[in-house]
Amino acid sequence: MQLLKKNKNFLLYIFSAASSFFLDLILFGFFNYVFGIFFAYESIIIATIFARVLSSLYNFFINSRFVFQKYSKTMLIKYYILVFIQMCVSSMLVYLINKFLINTLAIIIKFFVDFTLFVVNYFVQKIVIFK
Repeated sequence: MQLLKKNKNFLLYIFSAASSFFLDLILFGFFNYVFGIFFAYESIIIATIFARVLSSLYNFFINSRFVFQKYSKTMLIKYYILVFIQMCVSSMLVYLINKFLINTLAIIIKFFVDFTLFVVNYFVQKIVIFK
């Protein structure tokens, strides 16, 4: 029980990140399908932007209200700088890996790329954004 209390924020962050992650994947799949009709590989970058903007709004709300229980305009600005950096890294890695692994679905690549960014984001949010 004490372990649960001690790690409450991290457990809440896992829920927040996981739900945001799956929302982002669902939105990415939807937008990639829609934009894939008009664009080839560029649809990955466009879909990443649309999905990340929407899922990050949800994620910031959950993190600021329930996980870290802090909010300020400065935190919001720092958070969106992190979102922008993560979005660029994610979209470029998914784009490049997808270009070389032609028969692999972009959503599967995105799953693994974004999962690796998860732990780094927790520490950046805890230490820099919601300190």
